[in-house]
Amino acid sequence: MSNPSTLTPSATTWVGRPWITPAAVARTIGVVVAGFLIVWLEFFSGTANYKLAGFAIVFWTALILFLIWVFSILGLIVQRATNMYTLRTDSLEIQTGILTSRSFVVVASGFSDLEVIRGVTGRMFGYGDIIVRTQSERDSQKVMTKVRDPLKVAEQIRYVMGRPIVRLEQPGQT
Repeated sequence: MSNPSTLTPSATTWVGRPWITPAAVARTIGVVVAGFLIVWLEFFSGTANYKLAGFAIVFWTALILFLIWVFSILGLIVQRATNMYTLRTDSLEIQTGILTSRSFVVVASGFSDLEVIRGVTGRMFGYGDIIVRTQSERDSQKVMTKVRDPLKVAEQIRYVMGRPIVRLEQPGQT
């Protein structure tokens, strides 16, 4: 058996976090388009200048849409901050959480398979989810969300997890 102090740490092949830029841009465009339509309807119907608590309805509409946008973007920022994926030459680590951090490590001997899921927008903008399945009975799958260029990353994971594991011991150690 090898001495743990002589083991060398495995090299990092790839590190990633959820790629939130396309979702943030899409949400921003959605809020702006909805805002223009709602404000246009308010002016068209003549209700834009009605007052509510001393402010015009248009002001309240803009405020509500801005708050919706802020909270949706905050959700994406939290998702990016709470997930980190690290592919090493001998394992894949999926870390989640900020206050309570969880680390899930998959080694080649426990790896079962993986699946890449890309919706229409994912194919257009180059992102998707990767589902990693293991042979564990407790946590049989983990999802890596919003991975940039998921086909390339999946190929790297397959390469690392598909290599045979060979352990060499130095003579005289047991």
